[in-house]
Amino acid sequence: VIGSDLQRRPVIYFCMKNQMLSGAQCLDQKVVTMLQAIDSMPGGVEDMVHIWDLHGQQFRLSDLNPAPLVGMIQSQDCYFAERLHETIIIGMPRVATALKDALWPLVSEKTKAKVRFLSEEEAQEHIKTTCDEEVAGRILAAMQQNRDNRLSLEQRKQSWMRVNESGQLVPLVA
Repeated sequence: VIGSDLQRRPVIYFCMKNQMLSGAQCLDQKVVTMLQAIDSMPGGVEDMVHIWDLHGQQFRLSDLNPAPLVGMIQSQDCYFAERLHETIIIGMPRVATALKDALWPLVSEKTKAKVRFLSEEEAQEHIKTTCDEEVAGRILAAMQQNRDNRLSLEQRKQSWMRVNESGQLVPLVA
C-alpha cells in the first residue's frame, strides 16, 4: 500500500520490473497485500485501488500458464468482492494483451468496468487527479525509478515505502 487516493481508498502499486516470483507466488503476495489494504482502510472506506505497472515485464514459460491470472481475477470477484474500486494497468505489452484477450471472457462485467488500460502518460495524469500531491508524487517517483535502467533492484528496494495499518510511511523492506 503506497498511499491513499482523494477518497481515502488505499492504493496498491506494483511494477512487473521488480517481480521475481512465479505467477502462483505472485497471487499469494497480492492476497497478502489486499488484506493489508483492508486493514488500513479508515471507517466508511470499503474498497481499494490497484495500479499494475507492466513496465519491465519479463515473460517466462511459466507465465504463459493462465491459472495464476485466473486466480487473481477470481479473487477479485469472490474473496474480495466489492473491495475493488478500480485497477489501472499501465503499458500492456503485446504478449500480455494476447493473454488478456484469452482470459477477458472469464471476467465479470462488473469487474471489467473497473479496469482501465492506460499508457504511462495517461496513468500519470490519472494519478495526479485522483491522489493528493504527496501520494501522487510517491507513485510517480516509483514509476520513474522503475524506468531508470541505471538503478539496480537493490538500489530501488532501498527507497520502497509503504503505508502501515496506522497510516505511517515505513520502509517496505526492512
